[in-house]
Amino acid sequence: MTTTQAQRSSETSRSSVNMPLIIVNDDTCSLRYVDPPHTEESLMTSLRHLADSQVGAISWCLAEDIAYAYPSKVIENYYDQLAAGHWIGLFDDEAGFEGVQQGKGDYYEKLKPGEEPRNVMVTLHQKGLDYVPLLIDRARSLGIRFYSSFRMNDCHLKSDPRGMLASKFWREHQDWRLWEVTDGKTYYNAALDYTYPEVRERKLASIREVLEWYDVDGIELDFCRNPYVFQPSEAWGKREILTDFIRGVRSDIEKVAGQRGRKIDLILRVPFDQRKLHEAGMDIDAWLDGHLIDVLVMSRLLNNYNETIEPWLSKCRAANVAFYPSLEQGPVHNAIHNHITIESVEETTKRLRGAAQNYLSQGATGVYMFNYPCVLFQVRRSEGDFAELTSLFSQIGRPETLRGSLKQYAFWHNLPLQLESSRPAKFHQTLRFLLLDPDLGSDDTKVEVGFRQATEPNPHVDARHFEKPIEILPIGWVTYWLNGKQVPETWIRRETQPAGKIASGLTLPLHEKITITPPSKEMISGENTLGFHIPRFPEEQDPYVHIYELLVDVSSTSNK
Repeated sequence: MTTTQAQRSSETSRSSVNMPLIIVNDDTCSLRYVDPPHTEESLMTSLRHLADSQVGAISWCLAEDIAYAYPSKVIENYYDQLAAGHWIGLFDDEAGFEGVQQGKGDYYEKLKPGEEPRNVMVTLHQKGLDYVPLLIDRARSLGIRFYSSFRMNDCHLKSDPRGMLASKFWREHQDWRLWEVTDGKTYYNAALDYTYPEVRERKLASIREVLEWYDVDGIELDFCRNPYVFQPSEAWGKREILTDFIRGVRSDIEKVAGQRGRKIDLILRVPFDQRKLHEAGMDIDAWLDGHLIDVLVMSRLLNNYNETIEPWLSKCRAANVAFYPSLEQGPVHNAIHNHITIESVEETTKRLRGAAQNYLSQGATGVYMFNYPCVLFQVRRSEGDFAELTSLFSQIGRPETLRGSLKQYAFWHNLPLQLESSRPAKFHQTLRFLLLDPDLGSDDTKVEVGFRQATEPNPHVDARHFEKPIEILPIGWVTYWLNGKQVPETWIRRETQPAGKIASGLTLPLHEKITITPPSKEMISGENTLGFHIPRFPEEQDPYVHIYELLVDVSSTSNK
């Protein structure tokens, strides 16, 4: 796809579907960490930073196994749990979110009698106010639609099976769990099986309740938290059960929409991965053909910068359904292991700009931001950091507002890459990476292609002859090939790095950080390749070389 084609595709998509440029998912985090005293105006904490931006809708999460953000009468709810003396989530201010993830600080704090929580929703509930209609009105006053989101099989309760997120229904039906699931170190097997009518009806009842109580603009069914609703081996054979469930939600929506005389959207958030869709019984083609949905949001559950959005985009256009790829709240993950990566504010913003650029250039209706308010509010931010993080809301919804901005494209999911002497680059020693950036080719654009290079002993060397391998290789030991051309040494910067843990969560020995700075015109608006070759006959003591953390930075020199 050329840059011109990508831009034209994006413009066509946006003009054909009257939908928001950005949808922001908020799991209510923006109202859980607000210093008291609280009034109705405290609700603006969730919205103030979205005013006059490209955000056209918020997707507000109301329920998972329990209703944790509204006073449900049909399923257990957060407010009743609090009245019973359960603990509430509250990050330790000094340790912050990063500290909690590293085991420092307390995740929970139990309120003392008479103490006012930082949770605005709880405070207003204690004053006899239902905050949801108030929040809807304030969102509408800013021109922002309000979607009520339901997590269809969330598994947070597995971390505390007797805690406030685990309902009595869940605790009493352990035989209905998806025990066949092994993903996430079996974390996802806490989900319940939609084969059972009781499981489905419980979800439908909470959705109907919200539809009847609140004047929402849409209902979102989030099937990415978590992406299983049947035992995986049985799921595809049971796909009509899930389709019929969605048909029931659609029917309820149409009934209420008819009574109110206006449209109410149905939004579904599902995985991109074809295997996951099959193992979850999610028949998207049937949903589109049956005109059951209005908006399709798709996610990899992490930010994959090589993601292509076809054939889903074309299928959605044919069905007059808006298509939104999901930008994930969390950092870039290395798919070979499970870890938390701590990002700086600059890394967060430039990486999300890069992910949005690749999606918009393929013609997506807009972008969906999952859990981004957690980045904003779970840590006390300085005024400057908060402003930088929220600046994305005025940038990442349009290709033209991304032009010239600092973007970083991260390609970690196929790494580390193992190199050995004499193996041609085309045989498992070439990385492919997607850049759909209109800034490429401009004389004002600077491109940096960076990665880490580390050595290890040849695992096949005779133990009697073992020698410690060279840690920092001589120049020329490895040659680099960008889009089929050997990279000249004048484009390369080498920096020796100490042993230790790197951003992607792995621990390396003493190694090198390699940065290639090619002329912008050497990059392709589309798929690029970076090849590696060790042009020598393989000797017994030759180390294996590993490549980690490929990052591509695109920036405009005119902005500096």
